[in-house]
Amino acid sequence: MLVVSLAQTSRLSIASAVLAAIVPPCLADEVPVTTEFGVVFTPFVDSLSKGRNRIQIDAPDFNVSPRYYRLRFQVTNPEGVPWTITIRSPGGQMLSTFDQTDLRCQSEAGCWTVRLGSSLPTVRFDTSSSAAVAKVLTGLYMPKQAQRTFYSPMQGSRDELISSLDLPDDDERSTLQDKAENLGMLIASGPTEDGSKANWCCSGVRLNGDLFMTNWHCGAAKGLPDSAFWKTSGSFNSCQASLVDLSWDHDSQGREYACRSVEFENKKLDVAVLRLEALADGPLLARPLSLPVLSTDALQSGDQVMVLHHPACEPKSVTRNCGVKNPSLPSWIDDQQASEFSHNCTTENGSSGGPVYSADGSLVGLHHLGAKEGEEDKGNFAVRLAAILTAIEQEKPALHREITARAQ
Repeated sequence: MLVVSLAQTSRLSIASAVLAAIVPPCLADEVPVTTEFGVVFTPFVDSLSKGRNRIQIDAPDFNVSPRYYRLRFQVTNPEGVPWTITIRSPGGQMLSTFDQTDLRCQSEAGCWTVRLGSSLPTVRFDTSSSAAVAKVLTGLYMPKQAQRTFYSPMQGSRDELISSLDLPDDDERSTLQDKAENLGMLIASGPTEDGSKANWCCSGVRLNGDLFMTNWHCGAAKGLPDSAFWKTSGSFNSCQASLVDLSWDHDSQGREYACRSVEFENKKLDVAVLRLEALADGPLLARPLSLPVLSTDALQSGDQVMVLHHPACEPKSVTRNCGVKNPSLPSWIDDQQASEFSHNCTTENGSSGGPVYSADGSLVGLHHLGAKEGEEDKGNFAVRLAAILTAIEQEKPALHREITARAQ
């Protein structure tokens, strides 16, 4: 996937331009580009202290109503005293509050807030220390609607918002909703090859209470070395700079979680397993209503499948009425490793990492690539869950036991 830059898209609005994308041919050792999601900005006034404990977040005029905003804070607290950050809407409504008990806020990466439904909120920083400083590292404008540019449409299938599906069968609706509860949107940010900042989204699936699986290529921006992907130390920590949003967009309360650690990552299989934890101002992680049933059974050409995903960073969606094309294909970067299968389910930028389910509702794969332009007849591509679990068992047997025990 190739993100269209703002400079190349002057005829588009800012909110649309950052989400428009086209896919290039997938070449060996080439990392797909994830869909940019949201406009990163720095408020004009971004620091708070005991002497200036209240600021209003000023953002550029995007001329579009926001889906929501996010803020990322870093607190410097050399004396180790208590502090509190409170965020309110212009009308005074409490949007968020958190304090020194969340140590991530005092780390180099800082801490993200939950989604803020009000634009231009007011931030207040309360502390008794003249040495303590709270800085807004990043503001993130999230548009309501993406520019829905297909990178790999498949004939006969389309993605549909799960919340808008008209399913007369109550059991079918309940089963799909249960699976969608485990579908999450990874929202990540970090430096780009030219040193600027970017924000992007992918899809993924929660395997149990706090383990979340997505694509390896979602761990950093295109052009960076492999060592930057899912890096957990140094000046850029891609785990700490990531969020996983399990919410339905119309939830009264968001279900967003921080990345605590990267438990497993493998470029050849294009997979990463993250361990999640609650945000400073977010809800605790609760056990899923139903755990995914994992399947390592061999796939056959023509087997019916469906993909749950966040196409173009849209809310929870599903592509149904599609199936397996070629059940055994080599890895995207290793011809000697047969680990993938192709399918004819329509996907878009942002679908990367979306779980692929069989007709009986078992998790069988992880979508990760679209077809090359002009080669849509070959289908889109997913990594077989069997290959992922085999690699985890060989490299991280304790993690494998945790995943398989909780998914039965």
